[in-house]
Amino acid sequence: MLAFAAVVLTSHVSITLAEPSPKALSPAILNRTVTATLPDSQHIFPPGAGAEIANSQCMICHSAGMVTRQPPLSMSVWKSEINKMRTAYGAPMPEDQVDALAKYLTTVNGKP
Repeated sequence: MLAFAAVVLTSHVSITLAEPSPKALSPAILNRTVTATLPDSQHIFPPGAGAEIANSQCMICHSAGMVTRQPPLSMSVWKSEINKMRTAYGAPMPEDQVDALAKYLTTVNGKP
């Protein structure tokens, strides 16, 4: 099993991987660092009822562009996607904001 730690600095992520068996691996393998530069997202969601929820909740993990480039989805599919982010990935979004966000995402990038 790999253990990892991540440090996020603005749009830069650094991940250090460590193997569990120090006797079997060299020191170079035990402490290696992988660096990735993420796309800079200076953009926010388009204005509208629910944009403040999208900007404060979705942009914790996603850029506004990544979300708005999704195929047009119905409100029920957006709700399912939002709830998946909450339950499977631990998004800290309050349940009482799901409907408002799904409605907003359907309005800006969906099938009514």
